[in-house]
Amino acid sequence: MLEYLLYKIFISPIAKIGKNIVEKIRDMAENELYGEDKIKEELVKLQMMLEMDEITEEQYNEAEGILMKRLEESAKRKEGGE
Repeated sequence: MLEYLLYKIFISPIAKIGKNIVEKIRDMAENELYGEDKIKEELVKLQMMLEMDEITEEQYNEAEGILMKRLEESAKRKEGGE
């Protein structure tokens, strides 16, 4: 009983804070990878790089394909409520 009370008083709040921090980091990482605004921004940058001859058409197509897949995944996550 004493161990349970000590856990509730000392350990439980720390565990909750740790869980909240981990969830916040996960959300930030998911937003970085699947955030629609972020992906669209990357697509614009990619287009600019192509227009300025910083990348080839082949490099553009490859990178665009990856970004479009991420955009599709983002839409699926939104629909699924994830």
